[in-house]
Amino acid sequence: MSGGKIAGFIVSGILIFFGVLFLWSAFAPEAADRQWGRLLTGIILVLIGMGIILLIRMRDPQKITYVQQVEVTGDRKIEEMKCKNCGSPLDEKNLKVLDAAVTVTCPACGSVYELKEEPRW
Repeated sequence: MSGGKIAGFIVSGILIFFGVLFLWSAFAPEAADRQWGRLLTGIILVLIGMGIILLIRMRDPQKITYVQQVEVTGDRKIEEMKCKNCGSPLDEKNLKVLDAAVTVTCPACGSVYELKEEPRW
């Protein structure tokens, strides 16, 4: 939670607290001559405090999108790749990263398999 949100919640809590105190004191027998002023002040403070909370809660959090580029390394060219099941040619659109592994989806036969690159040593 950011510092601005924390400060907003603190300020709204203070406003609501004092608003409730003003509302409570408006019904005291000693404050009969100032009852409407305290009642109005309490309602305004509570509404402002609730409005601040609503504004904080309605703000959209930042959405983070991760894009991972897949590069096939080694002596192979992407045009030379063929499906291991049916032998039809594959291109870059058929490569995806699923569960931290490069997978190939064949457009001809529909088979999905993990692309394994042998170490060079």
